[in-house]
Amino acid sequence: MGRTGATNIYRVLVVAITLAVGCRGRPEVRVVSVSRSAVEATVSSVNSGTVRAEQIAELAFGSVGRVNQLTVRLGDVVKQGSVLAQVENDDLKSRLQSAKEEYERSQRLSKSDAMSQSGLTQARADYDSAVTAYEKSLIKAPYDGIIAELNLEIGQLSQITAVIPLAPIRIVDLAPRYVRAEIDEVDLSKISVGLPARVKILAVRKEPFKATVRKVVPFVSSVREQDRTSEIELAVDNEGALLPVGASADVEVITETKDNVITVSSKALLGRGSDRYAYVLDGSKLKRTPVKIGIYGYTVSEVVSGLSESDEVVLPSDKVDLVDGLRVKKRD
Repeated sequence: MGRTGATNIYRVLVVAITLAVGCRGRPEVRVVSVSRSAVEATVSSVNSGTVRAEQIAELAFGSVGRVNQLTVRLGDVVKQGSVLAQVENDDLKSRLQSAKEEYERSQRLSKSDAMSQSGLTQARADYDSAVTAYEKSLIKAPYDGIIAELNLEIGQLSQITAVIPLAPIRIVDLAPRYVRAEIDEVDLSKISVGLPARVKILAVRKEPFKATVRKVVPFVSSVREQDRTSEIELAVDNEGALLPVGASADVEVITETKDNVITVSSKALLGRGSDRYAYVLDGSKLKRTPVKIGIYGYTVSEVVSGLSESDEVVLPSDKVDLVDGLRVKKRD
């Protein structure tokens, strides 16, 4: 083999080795494509919200006595006006029966002018007083509801105190539940009544429920100096389920949406405020590209200018310092 042929082979080997070493030396990066899709701006609660009921009542006896009747158990659904419990009240029943008979007798006499108006009035007052006394010996359901707490037993002595450590009976209504949550004060101006939302209640299921903002409280709490918040309430489309009162709820309010716009993964957008940029993969090199964004979403964001459909944009990584002109290798 002549000197020229040997030289050419040597050059080929050098180029091949150089390329191989160069490829091995390039850092690997993950890329995502710019595409068209829907995008939405959202506001999330700063902490878990809470499922609440429209009405919750703590029920107790209005008179002293020993419990001799308990007609409900924890979790029972009850109708408005039904008797849930009562204390010993035979004397009150007798008084009520006597007062009722006397009032009815007074009414009959009054019609024949055999009873004065003052006598009829007194009989009615005695009857009303007997009814009130008897009613205090009962606990009745103030509305249709479910027994959420029960701290009564047959034979237990009921006492009247200014402060009841445990409610004898707690009842929760059956109306659709709502969620109360806190948002950061900087997001207060973005929220208005009627905006759609998603509410995730893990005590029920992983998939979120659809919801609507029903109230925005125009007040900023400064209880936590470094974490000032405002409250919102959401009506939840419970899809027929009776949501558990007190359950935690993660809230995400959708403040703006757009369809069929150019979008990219929000993770690929770097910088702050109006100084946003992304690294586009141009062949094997990175190209730092200024980007103007519209709606900024948690997962994807709208690209107003700077990127085109099918552009490949590099995702940042702790292992690679992205700089303009850096040669990289796309991870498979």
